[in-house]
Amino acid sequence: MPDGYLLVIEDSPTVQSVVEGALAVAGHRVIAAADGEAALACVRDAGGPPRLILLDGLIPGRDAAELCRRLSADAALARVPVVIMTSRGKSAELEARFAKVPNVVDTIGKPFSPQALAALVARLTGPAPNGAAPGQATSVARAAVAEALALSARPAGGEGGDAGAVAEARAFAARGQALAGDLEAISMSQIFELLAEQATSGVLRVVNTATNARIELYFRDGRIDFAAAVGVAEELLLGRFVVETGDLSAETLTRVLDERARAKETPPLFGADLVARGLISNEALGRALARQTSELGYETLRWQDGFFQFRRTTELPPLAREAALQINVDRMLLEGYRRVDEWRVIAREIDDLDEVYVRNDAKITGLPRGSLTRDELGVLDEIDGRQSVRQIVRKLRLGSFDVSRMFFRLRRARLIRPRVVPTSV
Repeated sequence: MPDGYLLVIEDSPTVQSVVEGALAVAGHRVIAAADGEAALACVRDAGGPPRLILLDGLIPGRDAAELCRRLSADAALARVPVVIMTSRGKSAELEARFAKVPNVVDTIGKPFSPQALAALVARLTGPAPNGAAPGQATSVARAAVAEALALSARPAGGEGGDAGAVAEARAFAARGQALAGDLEAISMSQIFELLAEQATSGVLRVVNTATNARIELYFRDGRIDFAAAVGVAEELLLGRFVVETGDLSAETLTRVLDERARAKETPPLFGADLVARGLISNEALGRALARQTSELGYETLRWQDGFFQFRRTTELPPLAREAALQINVDRMLLEGYRRVDEWRVIAREIDDLDEVYVRNDAKITGLPRGSLTRDELGVLDEIDGRQSVRQIVRKLRLGSFDVSRMFFRLRRARLIRPRVVPTSV
């Protein structure tokens, strides 16, 4: 196949960036488009067909299978292979839909690792025309992160000269610190990628100066074993995830929390307490910890005010050693990117968790049976013109991301609207 470019059709700007970055590191030239029309325009502007098309299987408001048929009917694109990027849990459904589309040659499930994506593309297209030497792209990426870190930590006035900078760096290293910086200067996703790529072990502390919250993530060989937090929202505490996994009822959780609040002595750690009471198994605790740790990681991706510090260590604390979750950072990041993108869209309409909504009962009663999911019905039942979004999040013990997404859909369907507070004349 002649040298050329790869075409990515994906509506999420963040996922576009991840795919472009992974393939660029492998030496490919990548052009990205948000939908079919933009993709066809890109092909016209490029002056020739791509070597391969990577297509999101679930572009909102568009039929991806029909887009594939349009591509195969185009004389210039008929012979270009297409890979469908499927969402988690949708692989079987999408494979059935694309089974009879002639130009679809393979699928890859999201979230996927950059290495898996690059390997798939290499298998279908052969060597990248601009392939970097082994380790060269990694070194470039590592250098870019190091440069950003250096800029974020550099004193504004530059006082002290080179000798002062050396002394400061030695003191920094003597305390075990390997990385530190400002969240305005470098994103958490870049730090996660660097620690995973280098298979590093240690503790990453992230502080949000806007809320005074702190999250610590414990890395072992580039994977996350455990996370702990102070000052975060109630929805990020362990109890929510034990209920969410179905291992404990909300009523039992409330009873245990009340008993712990009345205890005269400091109670044991919450998860260990639930196991000691015989309410959940160690396996159930592990599932809840994995969910909580991932959610805390997603939370740090949203923080823009604050700073981070990473300290190398081969000896993690007992809690991290016992949990040993070994969460894959690449998978966590892809889900985190998706959430960040969705949050941006949701915030355009649900921008205040303290806002109160009322129901449009006339429209609700006219809905066909089965139009709403069980969770959407649960949220709808709580909307009474008095409770805020935040209060409903707390009452249902769900995450603000999940509840806000349901509020967004209900509002878009005109089933709810913000309450208008009457004013006196």
